[in-house]
Amino acid sequence: MSLTIGGFAPARTVPLRGKGGTGRRDNGVSPPPPRPRTDEGNEVHPVHAQRKPKTPPAAFEWQDSRLPLLGRIWARAWLPAILVAGCLVAMMYLLQASAVAATGYDIQRLQAERSDWQLRNEQLQLELAKRRSLTWIEAEATGRQGMVRAEPTALAYVTVRR
Repeated sequence: MSLTIGGFAPARTVPLRGKGGTGRRDNGVSPPPPRPRTDEGNEVHPVHAQRKPKTPPAAFEWQDSRLPLLGRIWARAWLPAILVAGCLVAMMYLLQASAVAATGYDIQRLQAERSDWQLRNEQLQLELAKRRSLTWIEAEATGRQGMVRAEPTALAYVTVRR
């Protein structure tokens, strides 16, 4: 059955014809030719029945000609050579990528070290500013050195002769 726009189509009375189209049941395929027989009645394989002298195919004619050594190597080993070259290119890429990654890690380590040194420098500048202040100098003089603050009424004048 097949469908049409209005519903079911009428049934076909003629059989469908496929490949071959002649109505034969073998689809137009001919039977294989009979195999040759030997004296004893055994069948001989067609490949062994016809022995020809072995000649190289046209694709390998280059082997017979005299090519230079480099040309013969290239003619025989072009695919391995391309594979080796591809592997070398991939290895160079990986080496460069790993070198870039290692350099990135070194940069991060050096930046952290630089920030530590900057922090230490700021601490030393703060210590220097503290030690230059007059209040710290007075506290060190009276505390550690045992000095006494001078009385405001005790004045001593020094005369200098020239």
